Amino acid sequence: MTKRAEYTFALYSGSLAEPGDRNPYAGQSLVLAKLWMRGYMRMLRVRIDTGPAMQTYRRARAARDGAANRSTN
Repeated sequence: MTKRAEYTFALYSGSLAEPGDRNPYAGQSLVLAKLWMRGYMRMLRVRIDTGPAMQTYRRARAARDGAANRSTN
């Protein structure tokens, strides 16, 4: 496996991990561990941004901002 493929796989496997999974590259390779963590953080960000709690929050905020804009005009 080439270095590029190895790096890509580490990033990809981090994005497919489940919350709470341990970094399989910890203690082996700093570069691979950081790439895995980057993928993991991306996965968490996507889950938070697309989850039901965030959708509820955004709807409430849009309603509040819409009401505030109507009262100032």
